[in-house]
Amino acid sequence: MNAHHDNAPLYRRFVDLLHRTIGLDAASLGHGAIERAVDQRATAWCAEGHADATLADYWDAAQASPSIVQALVETVVVPETWFYRDADAFRALARLAHERLDERGTALPLRILSLPCSTGEEPYTIAMTLLDAGIDAAHMRIDAMDISERSLAVAQRAVYSRNSFRGNAFPFRDAHFTRTEDGWRLAPRIADAVRFSRANLMQLDATTLGVYDFVFCRNVLIYFDRETQETALRTLNSLLAENGTLFVGPAETGLLMRHGMQSAKIPLAFAFRRATPGEAQFNGWHTAPLATAAALAMTHSPVPALAPLQVFSAEPFAWPDPVARSSLSDISALTPLSGVSQPTSLNGIQQPTPPNDISPRTPLNGISQHTPTPFKAAAQSHEFMSPQIIAPTNAARDTLQAAHALADAGRLTEAANAINAYLEQHAPHADAFYLLGVLADASGDTNLARGQYRKALYLDPQHVEALAHLATLLELEGDRNGARLLMERASRAQGVQRG
Repeated sequence: MNAHHDNAPLYRRFVDLLHRTIGLDAASLGHGAIERAVDQRATAWCAEGHADATLADYWDAAQASPSIVQALVETVVVPETWFYRDADAFRALARLAHERLDERGTALPLRILSLPCSTGEEPYTIAMTLLDAGIDAAHMRIDAMDISERSLAVAQRAVYSRNSFRGNAFPFRDAHFTRTEDGWRLAPRIADAVRFSRANLMQLDATTLGVYDFVFCRNVLIYFDRETQETALRTLNSLLAENGTLFVGPAETGLLMRHGMQSAKIPLAFAFRRATPGEAQFNGWHTAPLATAAALAMTHSPVPALAPLQVFSAEPFAWPDPVARSSLSDISALTPLSGVSQPTSLNGIQQPTPPNDISPRTPLNGISQHTPTPFKAAAQSHEFMSPQIIAPTNAARDTLQAAHALADAGRLTEAANAINAYLEQHAPHADAFYLLGVLADASGDTNLARGQYRKALYLDPQHVEALAHLATLLELEGDRNGARLLMERASRAQGVQRG
């Protein structure tokens, strides 16, 4: 094929093609990643009987062949998901589902949508959660949709490898899976509760599908440009029933709050409600008649496949369970800053001076922000520098777990105060500042949230979640280049963590 630098105009065509086809904003992944995917598929195509072809020939072939485009999409879309990812969302789902059924009875099944469903871990987790919560299968309908034929095939096979089970406690695996030679096979009663289909997020029509009580659309909007985000949000809004709940990814909460969605006040579940007409910021937001949803809910036919596809199924970022994040039990999380190489700026953003700007003094909706131990004092403390830091590590774990529970209950002020009380007595902790940022973001205080995420990154430059959240804030403020650089850093950091 031609020299790489000679193909720049062709690569731009592929970038535009992916944007039209799946709504992907190339800046969110990096143009280099797109070019590598194009090269990979073009090389494979040449090996299939086009040995002397050029990249231009591959482009021409793609214009005439949907299967070639789909193969490229499959290469770009890399599923990254696991069972009970962001477990708070599923705990919230179980509670809200019971409340929903108590309000209206069981004559109409609950309708739940998962898109992108990737390789099936999310919709199957929804099924396990609701069944384990005592909700009968007859009282629910779970639809799962994705762009990727390959991912859907894995989902429908319902056999999973170790990578789909993360953390240390897997009681659900013992209850719902059978060990086989090639992995763990999901029990038929769980698999049968989910209906899979291919679909197009930009073309989903509530008048055809009806509305859903719960929609999971997590870690997708971060890959869209602004125009596509607005289109997707309009669609998601129209798919929500009255008082329906939308679950998104942690880095997408600020985006929804700025586009007329209402927080469900369960911040660590990242749940939102459909805005009322007087509160929506988008003209024309609406919901389909509930009667349509009722009619569809009573049918047993699969959700119709819709094409072309435009749902991006990669899910690279997540809010970790506080007790599961390795840094909470890893002694390196409390290594003195003097032993860590700290950047002087974050993509051009001046970092706070450790002794003077680490205390979160800005109020969080009236919450007093306490002053934790300064960096210099902490770094000079024998307790902080000693390798025997079991007590502070356990205190961090216990405190963040307690704050996590308070936030789950909607008690944001108490959650923030618990974290700040911990910071007054112990060394600065990246996860503590990250959680303060999430609480501030949930309360609509973006200035405070931004500062807390930066403090987390000062302590841990590879904190994936803080990078993703800060990137979202920069994107919303118009700094697309800064947001792109942060997302690239988050992708690299996540790769390091997985490795």
